[in-house]
Amino acid sequence: MPYSLEFKQKAINLRQKGYSIKEVSIILGIAKSTSSLWLRDVKLSKKAQSRLAKRGILGQHKSRRTNRKKRERRKQEYKLWAKGRLKFLPTSKTALQIYCSILYWAEGGKFTDNRLEFTNSDPLMIGLFLRLLRKGFGIDESKLRANVHIHEYHKDVKQKGYWSKVTNIPSEQFNKSYRKPHTGKRIRNNYPGCVRICYYSADTARKIQALYQNLTDYI
Repeated sequence: MPYSLEFKQKAINLRQKGYSIKEVSIILGIAKSTSSLWLRDVKLSKKAQSRLAKRGILGQHKSRRTNRKKRERRKQEYKLWAKGRLKFLPTSKTALQIYCSILYWAEGGKFTDNRLEFTNSDPLMIGLFLRLLRKGFGIDESKLRANVHIHEYHKDVKQKGYWSKVTNIPSEQFNKSYRKPHTGKRIRNNYPGCVRICYYSADTARKIQALYQNLTDYI
């Protein structure tokens, strides 16, 4: 079962009183990783810092915060490096077709050339694939279909709505969802499931296949 907001607030209250992440996880009976995720941005008062200092924890807290800032700074540096190169990326129709074929080569279904099937749980990747497909091949939107793969604890209508917004595919073009049986080991609260995109065009499927099959002859 997902944790309630009231339960999460209990953890925040304990943290604000100066309890360590480990202490909060023990008191509330939650995983330390969950405690860390909930509490990493909670600001500590002087009183709370005093309690942690007495337990020899404040130094570790400052160290983690410093390391987190360093990681964020490095992440921004790499982001700027990437943007400096991506701004020279060709965006002609032919280039978009090639990008689409490479992405499909990596993640798409290969068992048939009568249609395209692309399945993933990353909304950014799904969105990129569909943008490349739409802009590169000028597709017939009525030939698009989608269905979501979700766990038993997911709400079907909510997940369809989420993926409909990501894909810009009307909910009426979503087929019946596939429900995976829940093993009971883990509930991923923020996991939206994955979505399978189908495009029923043999012509487009064969063009994409031909592009990635012959790509290595030109690079």
